[in-house]
Amino acid sequence: MNVEKAISDLIKIEGGYVNNPKDRGGETNFGITVATAREHGYKGAMRDLPLETAKAIYLKTYWTGPRFNLVAEQSSSIAEELFDTGVNCGVGFSKPLLQRVLNLLNLEQKLFKDLTVDGVYGPKTLEALKITLNKRGRDGELVILRMLNSLQGARYIDLAEKRPSQEQFIFGWFRNRVVMP
Repeated sequence: MNVEKAISDLIKIEGGYVNNPKDRGGETNFGITVATAREHGYKGAMRDLPLETAKAIYLKTYWTGPRFNLVAEQSSSIAEELFDTGVNCGVGFSKPLLQRVLNLLNLEQKLFKDLTVDGVYGPKTLEALKITLNKRGRDGELVILRMLNSLQGARYIDLAEKRPSQEQFIFGWFRNRVVMP
């Protein structure tokens, strides 16, 4: 998998500088929020955020930090979905999703014991993914992707129902983010 291409594709969806007062993320550039930029030491105006800085933040915070790069060794599609969800919904939301899905696909613990849903992608989670993909093949990967997308979509619906100001974003979230394979 080419993570640089995944980041570039994501930036195309995110676009450039935006400062929508209804966006809970606040001021953004290339999809990077001002808070995230500041956490990474960027002190300048968000309008001037260098593209290379944004790419470095994506790589560190949304790819290698949550260890989605390790998932990519088994399935680039699943890793890219987790990456995209982490960018748009927050890594704290996206990290436990794969463990939740794998627990539902383990045939009542016949394939492996239920994982602790903690968002830590250690040996047990990676082995469970390997077992699931080996057992279920291409259909297993497809179902995992659909389940991950469904959880992401449910998150967007929940956000818009709780905060009507977010309704203006829901069409775009589903058009660009909840893409069933």
